[in-house]
Amino acid sequence: MKQKKKLLYLTGLAVFLGTVQTAKADLIGLTMQFPVIDLNNSYLIYDHNGVNNSTGLLKVVSFGSTLVDGPGITGGNSLSQVYTDNSESTPDVMLTIAINKSNGAWSNSTANGANKVTIGFGNSVIENAPATTPGFSWAGDITGFGWQENIGRKNKAPYEYGTSFDATWKFTNDDYEDMPAGMGEFVDGILTNAMTAYDGGIKISNSAGFGNVPHPKAFQRDWVFGTSANTNGIKDLLDPYLGDLSTSTCKKRDSTNCMTYVNSTVFADVFVPIPPALFLWAGALATLLPSLRRLKSNTLTETSGTRA
Repeated sequence: MKQKKKLLYLTGLAVFLGTVQTAKADLIGLTMQFPVIDLNNSYLIYDHNGVNNSTGLLKVVSFGSTLVDGPGITGGNSLSQVYTDNSESTPDVMLTIAINKSNGAWSNSTANGANKVTIGFGNSVIENAPATTPGFSWAGDITGFGWQENIGRKNKAPYEYGTSFDATWKFTNDDYEDMPAGMGEFVDGILTNAMTAYDGGIKISNSAGFGNVPHPKAFQRDWVFGTSANTNGIKDLLDPYLGDLSTSTCKKRDSTNCMTYVNSTVFADVFVPIPPALFLWAGALATLLPSLRRLKSNTLTETSGTRA
């Protein structure tokens, strides 16, 4: 009898733990690695009918980006580029992610340009021209998506809806122009080739979250998140991406088919997780091997001479 009670207890505990696991974050759970492209001064723009009547489209637009090769033998070098200048004030679309608005899950759709990574060259880069500004470009397809669910009590802090998102993606192309000294390991196609059997990673943070907007209502309305997103100045800069959004302001926490602008701090990183990144640095490391062999040979000679 005791054994039966114990078995029932363990079974109930397993079910409980499974429920807890399900109730927690639906993030994929990626850890940022190098190399990484930081998307600078980014904004999240979501159109709940952006793909079709059942699927929304999340866009990450950025005014600039920075490629960081990461710690290690290359010393953590970086290169930045911008997508705006005196003649261009509109940021570029970096990411597009399709989301099922009934439950917030990723939708495997390519309609209306969904599920793409499109980190292009900066405005000052002239491709295939001598002595031009250096730059980089990554392109690919989104293969998965997750987001942070509310793990706090309803209507009480912490509100964690929409504070964190992550995604996986597959390289289709990577190009580089006139890369600076210390970043010569970046050559056209090196990551696309190295990542053939692997997915890259994406992490997005949004400090404001969705506030107290309940799930899945947050994905049944339109919104823009980012620094001063609720000001006319920023709305003017983002105007080319706002035309299809709702003109009705959300007035209640559970309102749908409406629009909200929220001041928030947004960070976005697109990266290459280990172990694929090791293939990239292995090429750079290989260039050091002749020197290492000479050093080893000299050391052995000196050691032999000392013993003699």
